[in-house]
Amino acid sequence: MPVSSITTSRTYLTQQLGALNDKLAEKTTQLASGKVGSTYGEIGDRRLLDIELTQKVSMIETYQQTITVANLHLETATMSLERLEDIRRDAKSALDTNDFVIQDDGQTQTQSRAELLLSETLNILNTEIAGYYVFGGTDAINDPVAPLDDILNGSGSLSGLRDYMDEFASANLGSANTGRTTTSALTTNYAGLVPTDSTFTIAEDGAHDFGFDIASVTSTLSNVAITGPLAADPDSFDVQFTGQPALGETISVELSLPPDHTETISIEFTAASNTEEEGTFQIGADLEETAQNLRDALATEIEAQAQTTLRAVSDEWAAEEFFSTYNGEEPQRIDGPPYDTATALTAGGSTTVEWYTGRNTTTTDPRTDKNAVVDRNLTVEYGMRANETPLKELVQSLAAFVAADFSGGTQTDEEYYNALSSKLRTTLQPPGVDQSGIVDMSTDIAISYRTASLTNDRHVQIKSSYEGTIAEIEGVDKDQLAAEILTLQNNIEVSYRASSIVFNLSLSDYL
Repeated sequence: MPVSSITTSRTYLTQQLGALNDKLAEKTTQLASGKVGSTYGEIGDRRLLDIELTQKVSMIETYQQTITVANLHLETATMSLERLEDIRRDAKSALDTNDFVIQDDGQTQTQSRAELLLSETLNILNTEIAGYYVFGGTDAINDPVAPLDDILNGSGSLSGLRDYMDEFASANLGSANTGRTTTSALTTNYAGLVPTDSTFTIAEDGAHDFGFDIASVTSTLSNVAITGPLAADPDSFDVQFTGQPALGETISVELSLPPDHTETISIEFTAASNTEEEGTFQIGADLEETAQNLRDALATEIEAQAQTTLRAVSDEWAAEEFFSTYNGEEPQRIDGPPYDTATALTAGGSTTVEWYTGRNTTTTDPRTDKNAVVDRNLTVEYGMRANETPLKELVQSLAAFVAADFSGGTQTDEEYYNALSSKLRTTLQPPGVDQSGIVDMSTDIAISYRTASLTNDRHVQIKSSYEGTIAEIEGVDKDQLAAEILTLQNNIEVSYRASSIVFNLSLSDYL
């Protein structure tokens, strides 16, 4: 063999050993990483599929991160709404018409319970999760609901609920506490000393929506003529006695209540020989005395109804106006002073405490205030505003009850208390309504939560499938790889031995 052949063989063997070492290093790296290579080029002809699936897995992980945050908000919202619904039910019990007990602080026991429920309600409506206010839409950067004291008593020059209730009470009751009605003195004609007829008039004090509106008058009284009402504004009616009525005959006056005057109360009196029974007027010695007795009875009852039923309706109206801010609506207050002769409302936004300062733009669905994209073409919505009707009515009812003044402890105060608590209980649970608005809101949130959760479950399954395919493309068979490494190690060991023999040959050995 020529010397040149030996040299060539040595070079060739060196190259072969280098190649085997490189192959061993490659296989060792694959065994350690579990992947075919570190670049897509090393994957082969399936690299495009691998790239596509990797991108989809990354997108799914982004959706899952969004779902994690959204579920935190949704779970918090669900718990908050559940508690608010419990408070609504508790509030109905707190507004107990049969529990008029004045405490040393001037509040009733039920007002104290209602105030605790109101404080908790406001606290829940200010719930914040990592900078996001659950009941503030998306614009709230501070508590979206004002403190309790500001709501009730105002702040600085801005009016609170108690100011509204006082103004509305003045506007509805009037200076004489008669529901903006007047009852005239008797006008009597005589034949000598004998009265021949006697008349009095009950009239509204002007054209406006405040106070009582005379709806109708019906009478079975003999020798009594009723003139009016004429469905005018202001309206009135005359009661003219031309003789004595008979025992048991009646007169009934229907008065409608503000603000829309669709609800009415009925004042009825029966002619009797005495006034021992409630709802009677006494037949006097002559028609003039009888007319005076009926006139006084009607005037007294109108004043009593004004200070109880009408006052309760007035408080409810005031609270409705104070808290009506949804979709940017501006609260309306009495156009005064003076308030007891007011005839209109006026915008009160600039002079009233903003009880809600969260997002308040016009929308048909406040759920859209907050949303989370949880999949391609799938978005869950869970925005809520504290001034939505179901939540507003809860705050409004509790606040009106807490702000009311029953501290006098009189029979009139108790009747006013009973009327107001009955009205507010109706607001909390309208007749014929089985499911509250808060439950409806909870249903919306529950649907969003379930959608997000089911979508996440689907993401987990799809992601697992994609990752399995990626692992198949990028991965290696470690058992096979271990065998290949062992074979390489054996081949390298044999090659080293053969090489050492060749590399140690000298010319004398060759010869």
